[in-house]
Amino acid sequence: QTPGSPRTVASGSAHMKLLTHNLLKCNKKGVTNGFPLIIRAATMKYEETPYEQSFVSAMVPKLEYDALLKALGEIRDCSKFEGIEKLGEFPTLPLALPPDHEKNEEFLKQLHTVLFDLNLIEGQLVCPESGRVFPVNDGIPNMLLNDDEV
Repeated sequence: QTPGSPRTVASGSAHMKLLTHNLLKCNKKGVTNGFPLIIRAATMKYEETPYEQSFVSAMVPKLEYDALLKALGEIRDCSKFEGIEKLGEFPTLPLALPPDHEKNEEFLKQLHTVLFDLNLIEGQLVCPESGRVFPVNDGIPNMLLNDDEV
């Protein structure tokens, strides 16, 4: 890459993963309940990433599990879901964390797929309280607020 040339982004690196969604909230002035953001997916993409049990297991305590389940439900019916046929069936997670989740290989593999392999490419994230819409274009959420919203 030469100085001044546009930066090339490797395939998959700019896609918004559900792990990212699990960390985002609406910070608009006056909003007290800006999490979890509602996903309105226009385009999703399944892209397999390497599975690493210890990493996925370490992520579990950092997750808002109920918000992840809600997000999974919101993207399930996306009409444009590239590559999803490679999975065979849409991933599911139990309604509650299994008590043995740190050692439950089947659960951790499903969780890995949900967190790291399902990518929001185009759509919107919506504040559950204010209805403020944050666009997602080319896998990048735009969470910038207008001057009057800070």
